[in-house]
Amino acid sequence: MPNHLTGSCLCGAVAYRLAAELQAFYYCECGQCRKTTGAVAATNLRLAAATIEWRRGADLVQVYRDADGRDFSHAFCTQCGAGLPFTSRDGRSLVVPAGSLDTPPPVAVAHRQFVAERPPWATLDHDLPAHDHYPT
Repeated sequence: MPNHLTGSCLCGAVAYRLAAELQAFYYCECGQCRKTTGAVAATNLRLAAATIEWRRGADLVQVYRDADGRDFSHAFCTQCGAGLPFTSRDGRSLVVPAGSLDTPPPVAVAHRQFVAERPPWATLDHDLPAHDHYPT
């Protein structure tokens, strides 16, 4: 059964809707994802190939495809830079940045990949103080 998902960029100029079979929900800890997101890992859904219905802002979506190495791409809003869904280079799947979703993902994150590329400073230490807002 397809998952119907909606999402948008940070500034709201781009919005999308799609329906596709979920293949995976994961954290990617590769160096390219770290550079693209500016975070320790990317959180992505991989779906069966699907057509994205761009509800608005399709002309604002830019796709960067790395020519070297493994299949790495990044789609983003040209106004705010927020990550957006993109079709894999081979056309067999759609990668959706979980942070772009406006509807909740249909399942929880199932695995981590490229963990050997995680830098030693990147820890999620649950013993660190935690805050619901900026600490004072």
